[in-house]
Amino acid sequence: MTIRHQGQQYRPRMAFLRKIEALVKEMQNPETGIRMQSQRVMITNIPHAMTGNDILQWIAQRLWIGHMEAQNLGNFVVKYGYVYPLQDPKNLNLKPDNSSLYRFQTPYFWPTQQWSAEDTDYAIYLAKRNIKKKGILEEYEKENYSFLNKKINHKWDFIIMQAKEQYKTGKERKKADRYALDCQEKAYWLVHRCPPGTDNILDYGLNRVTNPNEVKVNSYFSLISVL
Repeated sequence: MTIRHQGQQYRPRMAFLRKIEALVKEMQNPETGIRMQSQRVMITNIPHAMTGNDILQWIAQRLWIGHMEAQNLGNFVVKYGYVYPLQDPKNLNLKPDNSSLYRFQTPYFWPTQQWSAEDTDYAIYLAKRNIKKKGILEEYEKENYSFLNKKINHKWDFIIMQAKEQYKTGKERKKADRYALDCQEKAYWLVHRCPPGTDNILDYGLNRVTNPNEVKVNSYFSLISVL
């Protein structure tokens, strides 16, 4: 079960994420939020980037907390996919220095959105990476690619067609936009289809039968009112 499935709106995890999102929105405030600017990554300049240290300092000052607490909260912001790294997409921990760069994830991909990361979408992503990398995928990605090929083989022509189209469209983008989008997609799928051996941050455990936030009405008085 994941955070997007039934009943999740009643869970403490959802309330926690709503608080994270409120903080992330404050981070993006043009006047009081984190200072963003164009940063050099590889051989191109990425706009609207920020350093790990900027994120850490802003959290500590905004919430009046120590650096250790700010670091833990910053890790959550990255692990849940609200911010993604530009240099090391596989590392979903906040690096609190001035050389590690990050960008905000678009709200459409936030984990509280009521749409699930479908197998078809993941297959298109892997197929596109397979085209771009000329078959050189990470081992777990190869296994997932092979598994999805068998599971949704009836859609495979459509998946390959979409992957080729997205790859072609991506090549027409500016280098900076293309690089940022690659990091954005990589971080998104690391959160929603995490590699084996890593914690699934969106797994909330067993489903509840009842809504813990429901206002309970005494059945006796309810019956009296009906009579």
